[in-house]
Amino acid sequence: MKKALLIGLMSTSLLSYSQSSVQELNVPNAQEVKVNVSAVKIIDNEYTPGEVVTKKATVVKRKKAVNYDYIDLGNTYYDLQTNSSPGRRIVLHSDGTVSAVWTTSPDAGTGYPNRGSGYNHYDGTNWLTGRDNKIETSGRTGWPSIMLLDDGSEMTIAHESNTGGFVTSRNSAKGNTSFTSSGAILDDLSEPNTNRVPIWNRSGTSNGKIHIISNYWASESNGVPVVTLNGVVSPTTYSRWDVNGDTADIAHAILPGYDSTLFAGGGGDSYAIDVRDSIVAILLGGLGDPLSLWKSTDNGETWTYTDVDSLPYKGERAPAQLLLSGDTVLTNDGSVDVMIDPTGKVHAFWGLGRVLGAEPDGDDTTGFSFFPGQSQIRHWKEGDASTRIAGSGFDLDQDGQYNVTNETFNGLDANGNVPSNLLSATRTGSTSIVTMPSASADENGNLFVVYSAPVENQLHFLNANFRDIMVSYSTDGGETWRGPQNLTQDGTQECNFPCAAKIANDYLHVMWQQDATPGTFLQNHSASAGSHPNELATMKYAAIPVADIINDVIGNDVRTAGVDEVKPAEVFVVSQNQPNPFNGTSEVLVYLRTSSKVTLTVTDILGNVLNRGDLGLMNAGNHKLTIDANGLSSGMYFYTIATPEHQVTKRMQVK
Repeated sequence: MKKALLIGLMSTSLLSYSQSSVQELNVPNAQEVKVNVSAVKIIDNEYTPGEVVTKKATVVKRKKAVNYDYIDLGNTYYDLQTNSSPGRRIVLHSDGTVSAVWTTSPDAGTGYPNRGSGYNHYDGTNWLTGRDNKIETSGRTGWPSIMLLDDGSEMTIAHESNTGGFVTSRNSAKGNTSFTSSGAILDDLSEPNTNRVPIWNRSGTSNGKIHIISNYWASESNGVPVVTLNGVVSPTTYSRWDVNGDTADIAHAILPGYDSTLFAGGGGDSYAIDVRDSIVAILLGGLGDPLSLWKSTDNGETWTYTDVDSLPYKGERAPAQLLLSGDTVLTNDGSVDVMIDPTGKVHAFWGLGRVLGAEPDGDDTTGFSFFPGQSQIRHWKEGDASTRIAGSGFDLDQDGQYNVTNETFNGLDANGNVPSNLLSATRTGSTSIVTMPSASADENGNLFVVYSAPVENQLHFLNANFRDIMVSYSTDGGETWRGPQNLTQDGTQECNFPCAAKIANDYLHVMWQQDATPGTFLQNHSASAGSHPNELATMKYAAIPVADIINDVIGNDVRTAGVDEVKPAEVFVVSQNQPNPFNGTSEVLVYLRTSSKVTLTVTDILGNVLNRGDLGLMNAGNHKLTIDANGLSSGMYFYTIATPEHQVTKRMQVK
């Protein structure tokens, strides 16, 4: 099947994915191994044909007349919630209350020194308000997991990013916003005078134990050595924390069979964990790596191993073997999730990836190239001999093709610049275009998976597709899947980093991050192109009725009027001012599509105009504007940058 190249908005080529029938993979339950990702490169002009999940109708369903209530959990300037796998960020409690966590930063200071864990709680009637600050009392933390302990208190676990290990924060009861934080636990002091740095936890709890998987970060230039265990570089390890004893009874253990014949190296966030009663399930993946499942039925004492996807090339030799094969291989993109259903059966989900062996680079290290244009979420359940498709992108205009722009699946180049001939580059890490599955199950046996996917024809003016949060479902335990349906259906905002509570009741409980620009500032901002400003993002939540999902009520129509015509002179990017808070002066980056007259207005919180400047006619491209706060007292203000037809207002703080 050959690629079709279309001409679309702004005369930029689109990658077209022709739809075809589901292709099954053979997955024998045998011991497996893993590959080297030391020299990953990207190929933009190839693709795997997209598969479409079985739908009950070929007609695009219209969105409900009344939208679901989307709750603002909190705001954050730190806009990267995961490198790949969502983790455990939201919990549905047995009484119907809900708790959620995320990585937050109340400001955009260099390095985000105030970064930590945001927290919110629904008490059955209301959510908390004003939840922009972290719950930890000190340190720079992130990547939190949340869980309810046996005594009714809540605990979050977030990594200490500077020295490694994990900070626990505990309240007295769910919903209590007063948390007591620990010093770093599991910080791995096994090597005297060596700063080993385990971070990126994924955690779950049951029976008085907290089960934790994490990965070692290394930076020899910063004095953080590479950790190698069983021949695996920067390995993923398992720990178990005893809540009552407040101590580790297992610390950074290697799972049985985890060695260099299975994995050449670990990867941050390319793993998932679930815990139910005495069952613990751990799924490890990674782009170019096999999907490996460990299951324990005795609270983490003993483990059985299952190879989920039967990747033919594994371990240290995999890149060379892949190169010799001369063929592409389907794998996972590093975004994985694992779920234990109410019957105790384990389910695995992942974004489909595709790799190709690459010639040795300058240091003679054989690597592989990958194809980011994959548009499938795959599923496997315990006892299966094959995998199946559980999610995909959606052909919104029903023309038989899923059209996504080059900007949507490209990343910045090695120098941090947007690739030539593109207006932006918005891929998250090395993930595929359809990615980041997060699974849930209700007590009736219905299964759900939410995930991130670009929306066809919904384009930012820098030509990247906006993402929305999709959902697929199964009413037969995962044998067949139906979808996708679009949960968020915004069309003018980027909805990404979805996470669903593992347990659903009458509602599927979902959270995600939303902002105005595709991609993230942390991974996709190019100073030269102004491609992603450092803007405020909002963490969102919705309770979606399960009956609406199963009855296919939600549909996929994004703004039924279709794509609004965008006038070039009306749209532009305005960044958050830097520094902020500030005194003296601060700078704002403005990107204009075409030349236009521009004005800058500063107001106080009451709307009184304090200063207005006519900046004259500005050419298309990037411009740095200076805001002068001399003479202003400390406090909150707003600045508005406007053309004759359009304006953007952001807040700033003078100190």
